[in-house]
Amino acid sequence: MKYKITKYSLLLFDILIVVFSFLFIAKVSSGTMRILERYSRSLIPFSSIWIATSIVGGKYSFKTLRSGFDYVKRLFLCNTTAVAIILGLIFLGKFHYSRYIVFSTILGVSVIELFLFTGVYYALRFNRENASFASIRLVTRSDALEEQQRPRFFLDADKQVPILSSGAYIPPFSTDTEEDAVLVPLWRKYLHDNETLFDFINDYVDLTRFKASKTYILNSETYYNIQNEPENSRQTFINLHRINDLRRLNLYFIRVNEMLLPGGVFICRGQTIAERRNLFYKRYTPYLGVFLYGVDFVIRRVMPKLPILQGWYFAITKGKNRALSETEMLGRFYYCGFELIHKREIDGLMHFILRKVTVPSTIPNPTYGPFIRLKRIGKDGKIIYIKKFRTMHPYSEFLQHYVFETNALQEGGKFKDDFRITKWGALLRKLWIDELPQFVNFFRGEVSFVGVRALSEHYFNLYPKDLQEMRFQVKPGLVPPFYADMPKTFEEIVDSERRYIQSKLQKPFSTDWRYFWKALWNILFKHARSN
Repeated sequence: MKYKITKYSLLLFDILIVVFSFLFIAKVSSGTMRILERYSRSLIPFSSIWIATSIVGGKYSFKTLRSGFDYVKRLFLCNTTAVAIILGLIFLGKFHYSRYIVFSTILGVSVIELFLFTGVYYALRFNRENASFASIRLVTRSDALEEQQRPRFFLDADKQVPILSSGAYIPPFSTDTEEDAVLVPLWRKYLHDNETLFDFINDYVDLTRFKASKTYILNSETYYNIQNEPENSRQTFINLHRINDLRRLNLYFIRVNEMLLPGGVFICRGQTIAERRNLFYKRYTPYLGVFLYGVDFVIRRVMPKLPILQGWYFAITKGKNRALSETEMLGRFYYCGFELIHKREIDGLMHFILRKVTVPSTIPNPTYGPFIRLKRIGKDGKIIYIKKFRTMHPYSEFLQHYVFETNALQEGGKFKDDFRITKWGALLRKLWIDELPQFVNFFRGEVSFVGVRALSEHYFNLYPKDLQEMRFQVKPGLVPPFYADMPKTFEEIVDSERRYIQSKLQKPFSTDWRYFWKALWNILFKHARSN
């Protein structure tokens, strides 16, 4: 079904490309009136020939293709056939427009098709090969994300990922390791030339409790090396290769999870985007480095998150040297069933010591797109999905428990210094730009302009029963009474919303009018901000 939809979509889009390219070139060449006078009759047969040869040649069908190169050959064959037919008709005097228009239109359409259609092929192929681990949707649909209620305040976006503890990890394995302990072999065979890394591992993992015979050490990005490892066969797995070069990160981490015993340790390292930026600045100076890093960021950080471009990115790079934030790395680890023991930057790379705590998540297509939707309770208890721009790093929703464990709380139980917020996200939140997609909900009639804050089911159930019933009588709003009353504790938030709803039920318009201007004053002059 997906291939049929794609086939018809490409057909429709190709018709639009041909028509608009033809009209644009004709306008540049001759002017609008001459297009209507000379080329209106020729446009239909021109487009028909192009589309017909494309259909017969299978340009819109990806089912039988083996590679992107095969599709490029098919596209070239279809377009060459169409060109030959059109030029033949021009030679016979059947068409009456210039060769300039013909060749310019064909060149423009061919370039657009080559980029767009081949990108669609790679995107579909990537999505098919990674159906359970990646998404190319603009709007992220993730149960873990939809249930999440974000904090209200933003303090500082440029925060380091905190550490859980400083103690050494003692695994739940037998103490009967005797001479089979991994401590000495790890130093002699693998890390004798990297004393800093060895000391880091030895400080936070009791290596005397891990057997060398149940330890697997690699320096490779190849999935094949671990593919056939028996499940629950290893106590320790160490990969000294950067995880940035792993082709399918989640698939790799899930396989590691399967091969480790419960409580087993996974040690790896990767280059964070902060370390990547520092490397560019050091290598190319801050002046040239800021430009080159910007280009690198677009290619290796932005492209993998957008439809079409994601397919091109993985086709060209094979997934190697990917730009990953430290938060995304950690989020992927937690998604795949690991928990952080400790982390440390060594020689420009972040090293992670993780332990297996659970099976990997079964949530398909984790967060990655530029838009998110949040599952909320609306009027009459109806479930609505609030739209917003993404302001957190990918996979941040899987770090909810980690944030609770490591971050201090402000008044009212809100997170303090949430490291999951990106710098761009902090700016979007400060300027309220991340809220703009909610106008879609507003025009659908799901929310009002002023109203109580839309709540997840979890936070809704924390409210008193009487307020829950009152909330069912009004729509959530874009501007909540929180910004008018500025409550600091949960109890004050409850009282604020109760007063607002009681007033709104009696005087809807005047209540919203009063709360709106009071909230606007607090936002503009008292710097009330949403997080």
